[in-house]
Amino acid sequence: MGIAIYLGLVGTGLAVAFVLTKLLKGIKLI
Repeated sequence: MGIAIYLGLVGTGLAVAFVLTKLLKGIKLI
């Protein structure tokens, strides 16, 4: 159970980081 929760948190963190970088790049392009 602990491992599944840990992987879920890591996956969520990566997804959030990916979206944030996309937004920052979009702002820089503008």
